Amino acid sequence: MLAWMLACGGPSDPSSTPTPTDAGSTPATTSDSGWTGPVEVLVTLDGAPVVARVYADGEVAPRWTDDQGRLWLDAARVVVASHDEARTEGADVEGGRAVVALERYALDDNEAYTFQDPGRPDDRDDASRCAHCHLSQVEDWLGSAHATSASNPVVQDVYAGTAGALDTAACVAAGGTVLEGLAPGTRAPVDRCYVGAGTLPDLDPSCAATPCDAVATRTGGCADCHAPGIDGALGGRDLLEATGLAYRYGVHCDVCHKVDEVDVEAADRGVAGALRLLRPTETSLTPGLPWRALTFGPYDDVANPRMGSVARHLFHEAELCGGCHELRQEVLVPGAAADPARWPDGRLPVHTTYDEWATGPLSPVSPCNSCHLPPDPGVANAADLEPGSEDEGVTGGWPRPPGSVRHHTFDGPRRPEAGMLALAAAVDLSTSVAAGRVTAEVTVTNAGAGHALPTGEPLRALLLEVTARCGAEPLDPVDGDALPAWTGALALGPVGTRWPGARVGDRIRVVERTGGFRDDPGWGPFGDGTFSPAEKGLPVELVRGEREVVGVSGDTVTLDAPLPAGTYAVRVPGPGADPLPALAGAPGRAFARVLADRDGALMVPHHRAVDVVADNRLLPQASSTSTHTFVATCAAPQVTATLRYRPLPRALATERGWDAADTVVVEVTR
Repeated sequence: MLAWMLACGGPSDPSSTPTPTDAGSTPATTSDSGWTGPVEVLVTLDGAPVVARVYADGEVAPRWTDDQGRLWLDAARVVVASHDEARTEGADVEGGRAVVALERYALDDNEAYTFQDPGRPDDRDDASRCAHCHLSQVEDWLGSAHATSASNPVVQDVYAGTAGALDTAACVAAGGTVLEGLAPGTRAPVDRCYVGAGTLPDLDPSCAATPCDAVATRTGGCADCHAPGIDGALGGRDLLEATGLAYRYGVHCDVCHKVDEVDVEAADRGVAGALRLLRPTETSLTPGLPWRALTFGPYDDVANPRMGSVARHLFHEAELCGGCHELRQEVLVPGAAADPARWPDGRLPVHTTYDEWATGPLSPVSPCNSCHLPPDPGVANAADLEPGSEDEGVTGGWPRPPGSVRHHTFDGPRRPEAGMLALAAAVDLSTSVAAGRVTAEVTVTNAGAGHALPTGEPLRALLLEVTARCGAEPLDPVDGDALPAWTGALALGPVGTRWPGARVGDRIRVVERTGGFRDDPGWGPFGDGTFSPAEKGLPVELVRGEREVVGVSGDTVTLDAPLPAGTYAVRVPGPGADPLPALAGAPGRAFARVLADRDGALMVPHHRAVDVVADNRLLPQASSTSTHTFVATCAAPQVTATLRYRPLPRALATERGWDAADTVVVEVTR
């Protein structure tokens, strides 16, 4: 199978009403047979005349045959005919006539089909590799998150309840156990570190005492989107069944371009329901290929028989992405259920990227691919056609209008070189100094994204941190919003709590929980008036200064000043670089969809969720303003507002030893 690109532009919608006869006009040309003059085109479907789309010599816009399957052209060398129910075919003009005989393809999905290798730049000689022709797009895709959706170590760790980065000593120190399980990608027996939450042990407690690899029967549907290319039956597969291509290449060419239909309203996501794949059942006449090629893509003028192309307008639309990037999940943990007062349909909105876009200002004019697959001006078409190449035509395709060919990078926060985060958010900062205090007003705006910020995986967060200095001296914060506990702390608790491991010189942030709740807008019931401020789950927590540890006796500390009543304390990490700094209690704001498990733990993997307790993520064009006050020890203090993108919660990443770090989205100093 050869991979065909997503595009913003392209052919007319195949479902649109055709003009039965549109002979039009083409430049006078001479066919390969020497014919000059009018050309009669006849298109049949299973032997009967049919209304079909026709392209002559690479025209951009289609013409239509009449109800007798006929169309007259002024002149043409090659004509291509397309119909929704048949593979696209082409025919040379001979003697002033071209006959294109289309055949309906079988509608039964073939579980015996083997998904095809996309290839690589150093493995493309075989014509069965997508990279054989589509080199640029395969190179793009190999560096994308789609290509690593199954092999991603974070995904595999959360699935099995493991920490693949930890050796035996580190595993034991983290509270884990080393046991024999199955190696991701090969299913070979291997020692693995089992620690913390995991889809398999959490959903099948009967195997929690031993590795659940190949034992658990409840898989959480992870493979339906993360490893959709497992050969055989589609849907409900164990992620550890992903071996070979299904593991190495995750969401690859032959998966996406086998999608015939999308149902964004389906309860089950990916290949379990929302994405209807159709793998060919017709026997191939080409040696070495067991099945006749069948490929769904954005263009209906692709007649290369190696493609077996069928046009689907869904490749120009956001619905294709919505097949996986939208998930309303039932509570999966045995014995638990969603609160019906909060979630009447029993489903939690875990991923709502598609719906955020569909109800936002960029719908429908700018679908997902308009941002996440930027134009590739360096190629003439998806097969890297060189201008003037002798391959132009049925073999190599046709040159596309500028901007039509798209990079297959699937740009996002995991591809920082694309700069999408910096384009998505804006930070405005103003300051004032009075009565020995400097006050900062900070506004964060979703200025560029067509969905909420952040979106997708609910373990992600945007964190605004506000600091102030006089020269090199940091200023003490005394008022304003504090970042919540789940943003990371070395220790926290109420007044009088012991502080194991504390040392003289440690700093402690003091936070007051006022008893009130913020009324931040958010997605769905968090923004449409359904939930009250208290139900939105954002307690008002205010910065009340910092304290220093001046004495330590065992685990009990003496501070340089008493803690105010009604506050709790957060131990601040010492100096040094931290890829995921502990920010709890610091001046700032956090924007996230916060999931809770049955024990009340926050920012948990979504398979454990029993509630969405908060969602104040910034919807498209929305802003959030907060105020922060510091003691000013000079006349002209400097305030810095830093907006960070955090891909994973600090506690979870630290427990598993994941290689994760904050990305600074915007930083402003006044």
